[in-house]
Amino acid sequence: MAQTMSPYKIDAIIRWQEESERRQKSLKEAEQQAGEDDESYMARIDSMPQPRTWLEFAIDPLEDGAPKDPAAEAPGMLDPTDPLNADSLILSPNWSKAITGEDFDTVYFYKQAQKGREGVLSKLSEGIYPSIVHKTAAADYVPSLWNIFQNKDGSRYEGHEVDNFWMRGVYHGAGAVWNLFMFTGIAVLGSFAIRKALPNIAAGVADIPDEVAEVTLQD
Repeated sequence: MAQTMSPYKIDAIIRWQEESERRQKSLKEAEQQAGEDDESYMARIDSMPQPRTWLEFAIDPLEDGAPKDPAAEAPGMLDPTDPLNADSLILSPNWSKAITGEDFDTVYFYKQAQKGREGVLSKLSEGIYPSIVHKTAAADYVPSLWNIFQNKDGSRYEGHEVDNFWMRGVYHGAGAVWNLFMFTGIAVLGSFAIRKALPNIAAGVADIPDEVAEVTLQD
């Protein structure tokens, strides 16, 4: 069955995304100052806060240190008794919590938060397949735009709501067939559009030298 991340983890992910984009922007906009040689400039860039992976952020959000204890049974061998690890997300009991199914309100909140991001591809992918939803079966991958199953309250009907094991298998089997046809159709239409567009693009490129020569001769 699909599972939606807890609001606790989603809030942390949004904070990590904002931090990453802020740091990437600062590095991108950093310019070499007057009188600053290349070596000093690169050293200054390296000393600036760098974007972190999601795991690095989850281990130590405040970047104040993450002491480890080889004898500790906590994830990453983090020392749960050290005050510096109080901010660690993976040591919190809320880290492993999740919501059964694709929770509409939680996913909607996350998608709205993604609209302010800079990356177009990131916003597009999160809008179709939000990464806060763990998909575990075929029907979970059917985008809401093409999903035909719905409960009376308007929520999405999902596989985990089917009590019988075999009927649940049939439900996801139908989702697998639908996914196959959907992606095949997208591939065929995309291929057709590209084949139609390429001759026009090639013809346009081929006409450029003739047009340049014509303009040159007229001058």
